[in-house]
Amino acid sequence: MVHSEGTLVTSDGLTIYHQAWVPDADPKAVVLLLHGLAEHSGRYAHVAKALTDAAYAVHTLDHRGHGQSDGKRTYVKSYADYQRDILQFRQIVERQHDGLPLFVLGHSMGGNLALGHVLDHQEGVRGMVLSAPALAPGASLSASKIKLAKLVGRIAPGFRPEALSADAISRDPAVVAAYLADPLVFNGKITAGAAAALLNSMETFPRRYAELRLPIMLQHGTADALVDIAGTRQLEAGAVNATVTVHYYDGLYHEIFNEPEQESVIGDTVAWLDSVMGVGT
Repeated sequence: MVHSEGTLVTSDGLTIYHQAWVPDADPKAVVLLLHGLAEHSGRYAHVAKALTDAAYAVHTLDHRGHGQSDGKRTYVKSYADYQRDILQFRQIVERQHDGLPLFVLGHSMGGNLALGHVLDHQEGVRGMVLSAPALAPGASLSASKIKLAKLVGRIAPGFRPEALSADAISRDPAVVAAYLADPLVFNGKITAGAAAALLNSMETFPRRYAELRLPIMLQHGTADALVDIAGTRQLEAGAVNATVTVHYYDGLYHEIFNEPEQESVIGDTVAWLDSVMGVGT
């Protein structure tokens, strides 16, 4: 396996960090991996190893305002900013692996962004994997609170209302401790701009689910307290023209790739990728 790092400069002048893990032999496909809110791409090195061991090349970036990329932490003016960065990165990856099948894998906010990207750029995507995707507001958010959050996000996107709960990411105390100690993880309050960007996308997504016409794998822990599993179930029901495979993991928390059962969960991901590729059939 060969690990590499690089940067790209966005249309509005930010330097975005990206990295890749590529098998020693020729890869059979490429996985574009999108991380979640407040974290960074380096937390997926163990996922990348499992994928490269199975002959997949993995390319991932730190979203603007995250990890080693430029930008105020977790700040974004609009959802379109994230999406422009992803499209620019995908085009770089595709040039590097011309002709290879491309999969998009996203976790949490990254799952939301992956879905947003595929809905607008489905052509050329072989399949999509969503891990605990942020597709629905939490049950504690009333319609009035959602409306207020969108308003604040529009007029004061830099305002920081609240932080994420680290204890909710995994049942493994070592994972939580590492998360809190990681200097590239942002443990402060999340900006209203990022929250509003996600909430606005959640409102528009469901009416478009029938547009999806590719293989999709959904993975979600049933004890996820950070992202409402109802959004995953709604996508499962609404993607009537896609081939959808679902794994709901009983009792697992939000970061299913970092739970004690992670080997089995990641194994499910690899097995699904292989099935789409026709490996072993």
